[in-house]
Amino acid sequence: MKHDSSSVNLRLSFDWNIDMEFRALYPNEFDAWLDHVSHVFSADRQYFANHWHNDPWNDFEGIRIALDDGKIVSTVRVFIRKMYCHGEPITVGGIGEVSTRSEYRKRGIASRLLKDSIQFMEDREIAISMLHGGQRIYSVEGWESIRRYYAKKTIQGNKTQKWNIRPANFTDTEEVEKLASIYDIYSRRFNGTFVRDDIAYWTEWVQTESPQTWVAEREGIIDGYVSVRGRDRELHVKEFVASEESFSQGKETVLFDALLSHIIAEMDEENLEVSYPAPIADGFNTPNVESYGSTMYRVIQSEALPSHLRKELPSGLPDLLHRQYEGLAQEIKSHHIFWQTDGF
Repeated sequence: MKHDSSSVNLRLSFDWNIDMEFRALYPNEFDAWLDHVSHVFSADRQYFANHWHNDPWNDFEGIRIALDDGKIVSTVRVFIRKMYCHGEPITVGGIGEVSTRSEYRKRGIASRLLKDSIQFMEDREIAISMLHGGQRIYSVEGWESIRRYYAKKTIQGNKTQKWNIRPANFTDTEEVEKLASIYDIYSRRFNGTFVRDDIAYWTEWVQTESPQTWVAEREGIIDGYVSVRGRDRELHVKEFVASEESFSQGKETVLFDALLSHIIAEMDEENLEVSYPAPIADGFNTPNVESYGSTMYRVIQSEALPSHLRKELPSGLPDLLHRQYEGLAQEIKSHHIFWQTDGF
């Protein structure tokens, strides 16, 4: 019989006589937790507050903490999500905000919290866990790196396009619902993209994390959109979506280039180098394709996976995530993508 990990206070005694307590965060400790993560990361407190308040699936039991004499000294947060894998939504526990105060490091505290997080995810019957990073602490606990591929090409700025290209309006419920609809159809073509089945996630999280989102419409119909971030003479694509019609008619790359060309012109730039996930548009056909960064995955409960995905597990997670089932497969090297808008 499974126990509720949130209701059990685990204690661990070290040789140096530190008596640690491991458990879920209590709601009245939230401000103290914000103080902790902003201190460890030397980051804006509001960033972490946004990740909590803008998350419709937030759960205090998913914030696992280690305390020394009542003081938070380390924490791991499990973000409750679903992701597409071979066209199916599967439950995911995203590991984020892993942070230990400097004076408490190298004592095995973070490893103990990761084990506690695994137990929490098992209790919630979560299928897979994922995180961004590559440190040995994660591989030791069973997470495996899966490559992400990015393409780079130079795009010329041009405001003259056959689409009306404009900023997305996240305050317009009808428009957000349209974006959510084309997102769902396009993103399930890949493995690792998150399911966004709550409009509040769009109007709060997506709007905050990707304020530079531009839509392409023609005769009142939205054919796609792109979210970008500019830095050091380079434009990085955080996510891109093409409507089913645009994709099926082979207009995906034309739409992609038009959106980026217009944005570059709006930035008063003649041209910019654009970096984007290689599985989209013509990415794997560009001269410059790189594998950098990775997402790490760990199976938590294979029983929580659809039966046809369980049968694929013996071939390994890399094969499962780079490959796509026949109905959605494209002739590309990898179908694995993570939209950076969903980053945590």
